[in-house]
Amino acid sequence: MNVLIVGAGVIGSIYGWALSKAGHTITHLVRSGRSGQFRNGIAIDMMDRRKGHKKWCNDIYHITVIETIPSNNDFEIVIIPVRHYALEDTLKQLVPAIPNAGYILLTQNWKGISEIDSILPHDKYIFGDAKAGGSFHENKLIGTIYAIDIGSIDNVETEILKKAQTLFMSSDLKTTIQNNILHYLWVQYAINGGGWPAVVQAGSLKSVFKSPQLVQSLLLSIRECIGILKARGVETGKYSEIKLYITDSPLKKIFYMFMMKLLINHSKYIQRNSAHALADPKEIKTFYYDLIGTGSSLGIDMPVMNSFKDIIENLGTKPA
Repeated sequence: MNVLIVGAGVIGSIYGWALSKAGHTITHLVRSGRSGQFRNGIAIDMMDRRKGHKKWCNDIYHITVIETIPSNNDFEIVIIPVRHYALEDTLKQLVPAIPNAGYILLTQNWKGISEIDSILPHDKYIFGDAKAGGSFHENKLIGTIYAIDIGSIDNVETEILKKAQTLFMSSDLKTTIQNNILHYLWVQYAINGGGWPAVVQAGSLKSVFKSPQLVQSLLLSIRECIGILKARGVETGKYSEIKLYITDSPLKKIFYMFMMKLLINHSKYIQRNSAHALADPKEIKTFYYDLIGTGSSLGIDMPVMNSFKDIIENLGTKPA
């Protein structure tokens, strides 16, 4: 397939590399003046968990980049791995130039789809959640790749959903179709956004586990955010990743936390995936204020989340 990927960041480059290896024509749209940075490609250091692939791979991704969209383009699919707060502006620029493509929105969501629907009809886009991650270090992409979750609005089997499934499966990515993609994304939003304040205070995910008090705060703040999900009609019991935060069993909680600490301290996959966890203060602040704002509007008490307000407000500010 002929695929356009917006940007050449971590997620876009990882999936672009994998899809190009599967024989697809991949082009990356980069900001003006950036194309020269990719003249020698992107050095890849990948932990690959796909079935049938070597676990460790060092490669050069000979990336194809453009800075403007050609008027006679024939892109079948556009993948948009941008921060969710930048999605609407990105769509407004792309859709008029590429009106016939299907769009994969590889991003988070919390506020629903009304503004997206004003730009694209339901049958022209799906959402995706990356099961890949990493960071750039000394001009090398140090990352992981395993899978992807996708889903259409209202769980309708649209043409773009079928194309996306074929596309990702062709590169041996474990591809899961979520029955309710918005609720699935909201679950990830609540867990990530509820956990970030404790991580910000500790300085890293690993450092959180050096403080029992911060671990407790992390668990309670995420639990408060899960309360928002329930109020929004999400059937939280369907999502296994929530179990740790809603259990009232002390033994189960101790077991879950022991396993999480073990993974964070020893799993290369987790360590690589979380390497850029605090890279974007604007993203963290957006998650935080979205969650406490929604909680407030629904009348949900969130004392632990609100206790982090000063820490979040000062995130990214330089000391005088």
